[in-house]
Amino acid sequence: MKNKNLDYNSTIGLFLILLILIIFTYINTKNSSYYNNENKDKEFFLKNRNKKYSFSVEKEGKKKKIKNYYLENKVLKLRISSLGGIIDEVFLKKYKAYDSVHFLHEKNLFLIKNSSFSYNIHFYKKNGVVFVNTKYLYFFPFLVKKNNKNIIFTMRSKNPYGKGFIEYVYKLGLENKYDVKFFIRTIGIPFLKKRVLISLEQNIFSIEKDRNWENAYTQVYYSTKDKNSHKVKYLSEKNTEEKTLSHLDWIAHKQQFFATIFFSDKPIKNVFLCSENFLGGNFLKKIQSYLSLDLNEIEKKEELNFCFHFYFGPLDYFFLKKYGKGIENIIPFGWGFIKWINKYFFLMIFQFLEKTNLNYGVIIILMTIVVKLILSPVTYKQYKLNAMMKLIRPEIDELNNKFKNSDPFKKQKAMMDLYKKVGINPMSGCLSTLLQIPIFYSLFKFFPTLINLRGKSFLWVDDLTSYDSIFELPFFIPFYGNHVSLLTLLYSLAFLVYTKLSNNGSTQNNSNSSSSSGSIPDMRFILYIMPIIMLLFINSYASGLSLYYFTSNMINIGLIFFIKKFLLDEKKILYKIQENKKKPKKRNYWESRIKEIKSGKT
Repeated sequence: MKNKNLDYNSTIGLFLILLILIIFTYINTKNSSYYNNENKDKEFFLKNRNKKYSFSVEKEGKKKKIKNYYLENKVLKLRISSLGGIIDEVFLKKYKAYDSVHFLHEKNLFLIKNSSFSYNIHFYKKNGVVFVNTKYLYFFPFLVKKNNKNIIFTMRSKNPYGKGFIEYVYKLGLENKYDVKFFIRTIGIPFLKKRVLISLEQNIFSIEKDRNWENAYTQVYYSTKDKNSHKVKYLSEKNTEEKTLSHLDWIAHKQQFFATIFFSDKPIKNVFLCSENFLGGNFLKKIQSYLSLDLNEIEKKEELNFCFHFYFGPLDYFFLKKYGKGIENIIPFGWGFIKWINKYFFLMIFQFLEKTNLNYGVIIILMTIVVKLILSPVTYKQYKLNAMMKLIRPEIDELNNKFKNSDPFKKQKAMMDLYKKVGINPMSGCLSTLLQIPIFYSLFKFFPTLINLRGKSFLWVDDLTSYDSIFELPFFIPFYGNHVSLLTLLYSLAFLVYTKLSNNGSTQNNSNSSSSSGSIPDMRFILYIMPIIMLLFINSYASGLSLYYFTSNMINIGLIFFIKKFLLDEKKILYKIQENKKKPKKRNYWESRIKEIKSGKT
C-alpha cells in the first residue's frame, strides 16, 4: 500500500485559505463605522423629529374618511393614501416572499404594507414654529394623465391656514420601471425664506427564509458626492446607530435582495440618519431619515417646486447601474479586488450562461466547469510540480538525513540547490494556491446576494441563495446550526477525497524523517480537520455556494485521474529531471561579483 501524506505547499495553501476566510468573515460581520461628520443642524433634527405639531385633522371640524388610490405598471402596484398623500403600500408583481408554512417562495411580496413606510414634509417659519405638516393633511386627486410612457397622478391639499394648495405629483413609467418621480409643489402659498424638513421612516419586513442572514444584509446605505465620483457608505451594525451627514445624493434602505431608495436630482445638504434593530417579530429594522432643505438654495421664486425619486425594487446590478449614481454599489459583492472579481468575472459568466434558460442549479454547474477550464493551466502546473516532487523524494530524504543535526540554513541551502538543479521552483505551488484564494472567497459574497438565484430550486434545494436542509435538529450546535445541509456534507466528503488523492504518497518519507528529528510534526491530521472546518463554516451559507464547491472538487478528482493517465508521463518527467541535472549550473550575478571581489578582480 502506498504511503500518503500532505505536501507542504498544499499545507501552506490550506492554512492560508482558512486564515483569510476567518479574517474576511470577521471584517464583514464586525461592527464598523465609516463616517462621522457632526453637523450644525443636528440639534435642529433632534429637537423637531418628535415635536408635537399645532395642526391636526380635527381642526378642520369634521374628520374625513381615508381613501386609497392605485398606480400600477407591469412590475409595480402602488397604493396612495389620501391622508398625507403618501405611498403606503408597494406590491412587487414579479417576486414572491418566503412562506414559512409551505417552505417555499409563494406569498405575495409587499415591500411596504400596513403603514410600514411613511414620509411627510414639515414647513417652518423663521422662528422654528411649524407652519404646515403634511402628515395631517388630506389630499384629493386633482388630475390623472396617461400617455404611451407614463402615468401622472396629481393630488392637492388645501393650505389649512389660508389660500393656496400643496401639490404632490407622482409619475410612474408604464414599462418595467421600479422608480417613481415625486414632485412637491406649492400653488398660491408664499414659502420664501422658509425652512423645510422631510422625514422618512420605514420598518423593514422580513421576507426571506433565513432571518439571521437577511438581517445581516439589511443596512442603510448613502452616497456622498466628491467632484465627479460617488462614495457609497453605510451605517454600522449596532443595535442603534445615528449620524448627521451633508451633501448626499441618495439614501437606500437596503434589504438582502430589495431596496427602498430615496434620491434627488440635486445634492441634499443636511441629513440625519437613524437605524434601530428589532430582535424579533415581522420587522428587521426601523430606519429614519430627516432631510433639512434650505429653500433659498433650491428655488429663487416664492413658490416651492422640487423633485425627488423613489425606487422600490430588486437589487439588480445592471438595472441600478443605469442611474449613474453608484447605487449598484449597495450590492455587497465584497471590497477591493473581491468586488472586481464578482462584478467582472463571475457575474459576466453567470449572465452569459443564464441565456441558456436552463435550471439555475445546472447553470451553477456549467459556471464551475467554465471557471475550471480558465484555471486549468494553473491546475496542470500544480499537478506537474507534485509529480516532480514525488520523483526527487529519495534525494530530498538523503539531504534530510545528511543535515539531520546540522545548521538549518545549510540544510535549506542544500534543498534550494537541489530544486534549482532539477528545474523546480518550490514557490510555484504556493503561488498557484494564492491565485485561487481570491476566487475562493469571492464566491462567499457572490451567491447570497445574487437576486437571479433567489427562490430558484434544484433537486431537493428550494432556494439556491439560502441553505438546503434535509433534517432539522432539535438543538443548536455552535458554528454549525440546527439543520443538516446535504450539499455541505457532499462537498466536505469530496474535499476530503480530493485532498487525499492530490497528496497521495508525495511526502511520506520526508514526514518520517522530519518527525524522527523532532523538527516538524506529522501534519496528516489537516486532511481531516479542513473538511470538518468547512463543514462548520458553510452549513448555513447559500446552497449555491455548496453546489459550486462540490462540483469543483468532483472536477478536481476527475482531473487528477485524467492528468495522471493522459498528460503526465512520469518517465518523461524523470528524463527531463536528469537532463536538467546535466546542464551547467547558471551562476547568480551577485555570487559572481562577490567571488570576483574576493579574488581581487574589478
